[in-house]
Amino acid sequence: MKLTCFGEALIDLLPNQEGALLPIVGGAPANAAVGFAKLGGTAEFLGGLASDAFGQKIRSTLEYYGVTTNYCPTFDNTNTALAVVVLDEHNERQFSFYRNQTADLLVSEANFAKFRWPEIGAFHFCSNTLTTSHISNTHMALLKQAAAHQQLICFDVNLRLNLWHDLSQLSNRIEACYAYCDILKFSLEELEYLSQAANSTTQQYCHWLFSLGVKVVLLSDGKHPVKLITQSQCIEVTTPGIQVVDTTGAGDSLISGFLFYLAQLGVHKANLANATHKLELAAQFAVKCGAHTCAQLGVMQALPTLEQIS
Repeated sequence: MKLTCFGEALIDLLPNQEGALLPIVGGAPANAAVGFAKLGGTAEFLGGLASDAFGQKIRSTLEYYGVTTNYCPTFDNTNTALAVVVLDEHNERQFSFYRNQTADLLVSEANFAKFRWPEIGAFHFCSNTLTTSHISNTHMALLKQAAAHQQLICFDVNLRLNLWHDLSQLSNRIEACYAYCDILKFSLEELEYLSQAANSTTQQYCHWLFSLGVKVVLLSDGKHPVKLITQSQCIEVTTPGIQVVDTTGAGDSLISGFLFYLAQLGVHKANLANATHKLELAAQFAVKCGAHTCAQLGVMQALPTLEQIS
């Protein structure tokens, strides 16, 4: 199963031990593509890149890790999005974004006209390509294409509220994606936010998701167990006890590990609904991937290889 990731690739400005900000290639969908490739999978990234030095760094970094970028358009006279990351006393992240008409926001469906969907594949995205009307239209067009080509569709909600100029659009745009999705990944905080916006409990919200056709919900909550929720059961997967260095990219590592292990077990769109035991095995593997990433500074270099997890 080939993984196609759509969305933002940007530069994370991460503090080192002296407090200096280091430019590190990031962006949740790009991280997921790299995580999948580092484990040994085949991954493609779709997203707009600037022709500036940071854009060139992003493309070369993705390709270094084995992620194909053949269909990523390059935009002149614009910039690469930046995210300044500050770690609090618990090593949790706080983000400040510089993302105004940056390359990742400029892509249109026509930019990917020559892209060919794999016969057996997964399509992964996050919510940061829903924040403006233009990029949201592109996002939905690709999502509908993926569904038409029978891709296993995975949505890591990955809410960054300070990227939304109009929060009144947030719930509607996110919820418009659900009917196409097979797998949803939330943090507990994200699920609570969206449930409250819908005037429902988290349990009611999950029931509604399953009524729309969602098969799997992955729910993370920091060091607490990850919950694997289906229409018929809820399985808790304990997270390893580690010394947390940096939680940046932990969710991306979790979801890329989950998708990779499903691919290893032969789980794809057609047989996902009947793969209960394999889903649990994939969640156990994914939790190890996330923990490995949290124990190191940075993201892509901290994403594990298969040898480091096995």
